[in-house]
Amino acid sequence: MNRPGDLLLRPLVLISVAVVLINDHVLKDAFGNALTGKLSDIAGVFLFPILLLSVLEVARRTLVGTAAIAWSVAVTGIGFAAVKLIPVVGDAYEDTIGFLRWTARGFSGDFAPILVYRDPSDLWVLPILIASYLVITHSRTRASEGSLEHAKINPARHPV
Repeated sequence: MNRPGDLLLRPLVLISVAVVLINDHVLKDAFGNALTGKLSDIAGVFLFPILLLSVLEVARRTLVGTAAIAWSVAVTGIGFAAVKLIPVVGDAYEDTIGFLRWTARGFSGDFAPILVYRDPSDLWVLPILIASYLVITHSRTRASEGSLEHAKINPARHPV
């Protein structure tokens, strides 16, 4: 692979997307318990840095470098923690996602923010970002030496 956006086609990423969709649209309605909440957190935190990178790659029409990989993981972790721990950030997130859902429905029905349970114990899912990082770097560092992708991912030091 090694084309902009191809990270979204990795098997673990596709499984993560399926988990988010099934959990959020079926299991939460049927059961709505702590397990379904944690499942969403795990799948979402795993998926988000990969989604960020894929959007960036497609917009730039090129693969990203190691700095963008590190930033996507860091932004995901910091953002998730902020939503869970800082009330004003959590409120803004609820309203923003609620607005995006309302927009996707064509502004039909009433606007309703989503509900985020702010449980500090949710932060235990943050180590899943290591798996995201490994999926990204495994995919991106498999480019053969001499290829444009290899130079973009593993920039050689320039002579001083």
